[in-house]
Amino acid sequence: MHRRNLVLGSLMTPMIATAAPSGRTSFEEPSGAAPGPMNAYWHRPAAWRPGGPVAVVMHGMGRNADGYRDAWIAPAEAHGFLLICPEYSDTKFPGVRFYNYGNAQAPEAEWTFWALDRAVDAVLAEQGAPPAPFALYGHSAGAQFVHRYLLLTGAARARRIIIANSGWYSWPSFDVAFPHGLADCAANEAGLRAALARPVTILLGEADNDPTHFQLRRDAATDVQGLHRFERGRNFFAAARDAAGQRGVSFGWSLATVPGVAHSNAGMARAAAEILAQA
Repeated sequence: MHRRNLVLGSLMTPMIATAAPSGRTSFEEPSGAAPGPMNAYWHRPAAWRPGGPVAVVMHGMGRNADGYRDAWIAPAEAHGFLLICPEYSDTKFPGVRFYNYGNAQAPEAEWTFWALDRAVDAVLAEQGAPPAPFALYGHSAGAQFVHRYLLLTGAARARRIIIANSGWYSWPSFDVAFPHGLADCAANEAGLRAALARPVTILLGEADNDPTHFQLRRDAATDVQGLHRFERGRNFFAAARDAAGQRGVSFGWSLATVPGVAHSNAGMARAAAEILAQA
């Protein structure tokens, strides 16, 4: 157990070009409830140049990509990475189906996971850079998106992944139906084996342990994972470790916790950025 304490380019038509250190890029995105524009908010440190490190931060259920960008500006400056925050708006990506679940029960071409890659490339193109790998962080609903993006697509371009304070998980088991598990969806054994070997951190706020939090899903199917986010995250990590052991796979995941932090992206950002900087 590792433990720490603490379709590319085809539709990219950026509408905003600016030399400012922070901005918003808009591009045409085919997925979601209907085709149309999607935004990505970004911050570019003064010293960053094309070919430099890129970090992607996925917002929570508030769909406030601009707020997440603002909370991550200081870590981006400290570590020198281009910060990109795709916006999965309620209008274009309504409900958990199109965001938290990535629309993964639709045909693969309609998955909203791919919008992440297209958002990254739209921002990179606007910054004069070609498509590139990136480090990836998701918080809360964004953590739900990120771990399903990993388990179903392989997240091939993500060099390091952080799953932070997810409300609940798709368990690494083919005995439980999606979205609580990996049965009855496109996930497969080879994909699970590959995901378990990736450099993934389950990052948990030690105070994110309120079983009555107003945004926390509570029902019989979900409560088997634990009664609050901190417990569910630890149990998910243990289940992934066991799944790797059962398969004889080298386990690449680690578990890290942040003392004194509850369900707060801003509270997690500094610790998360230090991990992403290792990518």
